[in-house]
Amino acid sequence: MKRFNYLMWLVLMSVLAVGCNEDFDIPPTVMPRASHTPNMTIAEFKAKYWNSTRNFCDTIKDDVVIHGWVSANDESGNIYKYLFIQDETGGIGISVDAGSLSNTYRVGQEVVLNMKDRWIGKYNGQYLIGIPEWYAAQSVWEAGRLPLEMLNQFIEINGLPNAEKVVPVVAKISDIVGHSDTETQLKYMGQLVRFQNVKWDAADGVTPYSEADATSNRTITDSEGHSITVANSNYSNFRAEPLPLGTGDVVGVLQMTGTDQWKLVIRDTNDCINFENSTKGTQVDPYTVAEAIERQNTERSGWMTGYVVGAVAPEVTEVKSNGDIEWKAPTSLPNTIVIADSPEENDYSKCIVVPLPQDSKFRQQANLRDNVEVYKTQIWVKGTFATYMGTNGITGNSGSTDEYRLSVATGGVTTLNEGFEGKAIPSDWINLQVKGDKAWYTPSFDNNYYAAMTGYKGNAPFESWLITPALDIKKAENKILTFRTEVNGYGSTTTKFEVYMMSTADPTTATLVKLNPALPTAPASGYSSWVESGNLDLSQFDGTYYIGFLYSATTDANYATWCLDDVKFNVEGGTPGPGPGPEPEPVADNRADFETMNGGSPKGTYGTYTSTLEWVATNCNILSGGETDVNPTFQFIGKMPNSDNWAMAVTMNGNTSKIGTIVSPTLAGGMTKLTFNYAIAYTDSQISFRVDIKQNGQVVKTFTVTKDENGGLEKFKVFTFSEAVDVTGDFTIEFTNLCPSAQGSNKDRVSIWNVTWDKKS
Repeated sequence: MKRFNYLMWLVLMSVLAVGCNEDFDIPPTVMPRASHTPNMTIAEFKAKYWNSTRNFCDTIKDDVVIHGWVSANDESGNIYKYLFIQDETGGIGISVDAGSLSNTYRVGQEVVLNMKDRWIGKYNGQYLIGIPEWYAAQSVWEAGRLPLEMLNQFIEINGLPNAEKVVPVVAKISDIVGHSDTETQLKYMGQLVRFQNVKWDAADGVTPYSEADATSNRTITDSEGHSITVANSNYSNFRAEPLPLGTGDVVGVLQMTGTDQWKLVIRDTNDCINFENSTKGTQVDPYTVAEAIERQNTERSGWMTGYVVGAVAPEVTEVKSNGDIEWKAPTSLPNTIVIADSPEENDYSKCIVVPLPQDSKFRQQANLRDNVEVYKTQIWVKGTFATYMGTNGITGNSGSTDEYRLSVATGGVTTLNEGFEGKAIPSDWINLQVKGDKAWYTPSFDNNYYAAMTGYKGNAPFESWLITPALDIKKAENKILTFRTEVNGYGSTTTKFEVYMMSTADPTTATLVKLNPALPTAPASGYSSWVESGNLDLSQFDGTYYIGFLYSATTDANYATWCLDDVKFNVEGGTPGPGPGPEPEPVADNRADFETMNGGSPKGTYGTYTSTLEWVATNCNILSGGETDVNPTFQFIGKMPNSDNWAMAVTMNGNTSKIGTIVSPTLAGGMTKLTFNYAIAYTDSQISFRVDIKQNGQVVKTFTVTKDENGGLEKFKVFTFSEAVDVTGDFTIEFTNLCPSAQGSNKDRVSIWNVTWDKKS
């Protein structure tokens, strides 16, 4: 074949151009030209060999030649081992077992493919050009990745790149999402499209395209309320950039997931067009009160900040004068606060009235009747700038903790006695990773559970905080804090363990005061003994504070493991216990023992539950199969396989302030296939959750399951998930509710049960 490396041609032309002058003839330009002539469009090609099954791979015996222009490649790292090409009729992907494809195949490069005796098929629902691979788990052929040498045998470059040839098709989300018929798949799968007038749902000036530890599914929504998932790789060169603000157009390649759901993959940030550059109204750049007043009733929304100066007086239904505000603390009522740009303001026309939703965290922590310490302190609030009680207001705030932020701690408990015997980090504690990819966890030794943190097998630097619930020190009778710690050093020189008083639960903004407890010294090998902190007198701290336990380390040959137990405040101190031994042995079962959650009894209350084999369900309830549908028992869950006993299901909450998760212990024996059932037990209209398979804390396989009413989701309807997973050695399984409604209420709940996996060994 006449395949020409045009990059070498460009270098040669550059050298000749620099060296030539009027005394020499310029050598003729040699353009790369394909030797084959296209005889079929991409649309005709896709239709001719279409197969509706999820996995297949067929050999093309006809004399078929197609051509197209490269529409997407791996230049940014967001697309991996794929090329996408398109002509005027459609697009298709090429699966290639090679990186740096963009060096040869630039966007706009025309290519010609002689497809006789080559292959087309599907890999997990994605229609593409590939090579036959046998999928033993389902006994079918599928389209795998072509070796680069094999691709070079039937692809030719024709001419030089011309990006103007690559024009995305303008499409509507509603024409695609929810439609998995053959016509829609043939038209859009592998096609570069442009969705107009959309917004990134998670855009707040801070949230990045992808988290650092795994591919992140973000959502864009159009003006009609229709949404589509955008998959962003944590290996892309734009991963850490914040999502675009405002409304604009998004360009990307459409693909199918293994669950017949559409997803979009952008090529780089240039595929986000006409979005706002300003960060105004985000949490990092909030409006002032004066700016919020200027935007009253303009349908503008966002974050604003100011100082709490009072609350609406009793029996006032419409604020008309300064006398309608109580400019003091405590106030008579807990249902509103008034915010101004100055803590000394007492002119109601320069203030914003903020309602505090009943039974919300916002009311509990911010009202001036019960939290006088909030008076004249700074606050951040998210909502819509609209009239409330006849004056300047902010509405639409649900009261969830992700829609407000205080500069002081409030609403604290007066006693704390945590021994971590719940076998997990308590749900009212904060497990925060500021740097690095390791978090606090709860191992056990000799039937004693404790909290621990290590940088072993992680990516440094580390800054991981374990933060207590807020403590109301002022109201506590005995203001003494005690705890005990233990350390495994292995000669570590940079790992630090420190304890701080925190004015808020955010270490990046809180006022931090370091405490001076007694701590063990890291031995050269093995574990130290447990060391009592001593009585730490907190009486100098008059108010509500958090206690933050900080693990930090830079790059080191060996990382210390710090252990924490028996954290007590306003109770009598603890006694030393036995030190930990080696990490627990991986569990050898191949089925999640949800039937042992909550002692084998269903429980309709959301909380943290742990099974006998140490599967941990957080912000979940426990349902059971039964003869009738009386919560928490439901017929659709049925019985355990090959058993007369009712199965039990874990239901993950979709509340954004209480996100449901299910985490396995370390499992042994590898895995070839993962299977489970899922359904909705309540009146939810959509679900979306992610399944991550991890090894040594790193995601090695991830699946996202999304369904709504258009996809057949209905109450009590059972779905089965079953996918191939090629994992060797020890691993963990983690389920996370993605909360598609993005609301701080009990929504988007999904029940999971009969989790099984086929072992490799």
